[in-house]
Amino acid sequence: MTALLSSDVARAFPTDLTAVPDREAKLACLRELHRHYMDFFVPPERSAELGEWTTPERVAEIEGAWNAYEEARVLAGPALPTAAADFRDWYFDFAAQHEYHDLCAYLRDQASLLDVGMFMLAEEKVDGRFDDIIALSQVGTTGVTKMTIAENFWDEMGNGDPAGVHTVMFDHSTSWFRREVVEPRGVDLGLLEQPEVYNNAVNLLMYGLRRRYALRSLAGIGLLEQTAPARFGANVAACRRLGVPQDVVRYQEVHVHVDEDHGREWFDHVFMSLLERAPETVHELALGVAIRGAVASEFYRRVQDVLFGLG
Repeated sequence: MTALLSSDVARAFPTDLTAVPDREAKLACLRELHRHYMDFFVPPERSAELGEWTTPERVAEIEGAWNAYEEARVLAGPALPTAAADFRDWYFDFAAQHEYHDLCAYLRDQASLLDVGMFMLAEEKVDGRFDDIIALSQVGTTGVTKMTIAENFWDEMGNGDPAGVHTVMFDHSTSWFRREVVEPRGVDLGLLEQPEVYNNAVNLLMYGLRRRYALRSLAGIGLLEQTAPARFGANVAACRRLGVPQDVVRYQEVHVHVDEDHGREWFDHVFMSLLERAPETVHELALGVAIRGAVASEFYRRVQDVLFGLG
C-alpha cells in the first residue's frame, strides 16, 4: 500500500507501525481533511456558491491512509470483544480507563487560567460542530435509538432556549478565554497547530459524514459522552478555583450532569439496541470505541505536554 501513496501521506500514516509518523506531514494531511469536512458545514446561504460537496482524489487518499493506520494500531493492541455478550464489561472497563484521571487531577488542583484557556481552544476544532455531528448520527436510526439521539440533540439545543444551545455556550466560553486570557498574554496560537488536535476533530467529523462508518460514529460519540463528565467536572473545579465568571463556566457546568445521562442512555438505547438487532456489529462498534479512545488519549497527552505550563 505504501508504494501507491503519495510520499507525504505515506510518511504521515506509515503502514509499518514501528515507524514514527512524520509530524509535519501528518499535520498537513489532517489539516486538509479538516478543511474538507468543514466545507460540509457551511451555512445554507453559502451552499450554492460552494457547489456540491464532493471528495477529491487527494482527500480520498488521505482518508484511506488515515483509516488504515488507526485501524491497524487498534487491532495490534488488546483484543476487542467478538461476541455481543462480552461488549458491556469490555466497554465500561475501557471507558473507565479513558477518563484521563491525571489530566483531571491537574485541572482541578494545579492548572493556571492560561492552561484552562488553551485547553478550551484546543477543543474548538470539534466542539464547535458537535450539535451537527449529533444530528447526523440519527440518520437511518429508528425507534428508541432515534428517540435517544433526538433527546440528546434537544439537550444540545438548550431544550429550546437559544441562549442554552451548547455550541453557543461553548463559543461564548472560548471567546472569553481567547480575549481575556490567551491574547493578553501574547501566547503564540500556532501552538494549537498540532496533529493530535486535528486528529481529535477529524475522527468525529469523518465518521459522522461517511455512511460507511456510521457505527463507528455512534461508538465514538458514546465513548465521548460516557467519559466527558469527569473532564467537565475537573474543568469546572479549575474555573471556580481561578475565579472564572459564571457565564463562562456555564457550558462546562451543564455538561457535567447532562453527559452523565447521555452516556448511560447511549449505552442502553443505542449500543444495546444495535447489538440486540444485529449482534455481528459488535466488532465495528468496538473498533469505533477503541479508535476514539486512542485518538483522544493522544490529544490529551499532547495538550498536557505542549499547551500547559505556558504561564
